[in-house]
Amino acid sequence: MLTNYYICNMKNIGQYLDQIVKANNCTQAGVARGIGISRQLLNYIIIGRRELTLQQALKIESYFNLPEGEILKLQTEISIFNYKQKIKQQLFEHLQKAKTLWSYANTSVQNISDEELIEKVFIYLDISQISILFELYRREFIRKVWREGLAIQGNYLLNLNVMIALYYFDIAKPEQYLKRLEREHIKNQLNYA
Repeated sequence: MLTNYYICNMKNIGQYLDQIVKANNCTQAGVARGIGISRQLLNYIIIGRRELTLQQALKIESYFNLPEGEILKLQTEISIFNYKQKIKQQLFEHLQKAKTLWSYANTSVQNISDEELIEKVFIYLDISQISILFELYRREFIRKVWREGLAIQGNYLLNLNVMIALYYFDIAKPEQYLKRLEREHIKNQLNYA
């Protein structure tokens, strides 16, 4: 079974299939013949030029005695991971164009934290780009980052935070909510001092 490490480092399901073929001391030609497709088609799948169909995935799972649905699940996980990486890169590029990453030497999308990306997108990008955050992260995580980093900023980001509270988190009385968060934050800071 593959770990998330392997999923993150694979471009497609083909790399996984290549590992299975090699681990079982099989040839591509033998596997292709066994599942009823051409060797060329199997090679295209392995090099990432084609995705597996449901029928092909089930035949491969049967051929190698894999749990049912494992390959399709993995293919879906890899597709989701690649999609999220792509949109994260797009948000990062928008932040670079807006010159919000000016203090970072050699900053890349890989070395900016999720929390920092969320905060900067909320502060510097527009609603359509903010909405993309909800494709990348769970709503609870975004809300936690907002509460702990932005919502406590007081008057500095008040208008932005009111909009975020109303539009993204359905908070009924945003000004009161934000003031309460700010008071709680200050109280916690004083308790730690």
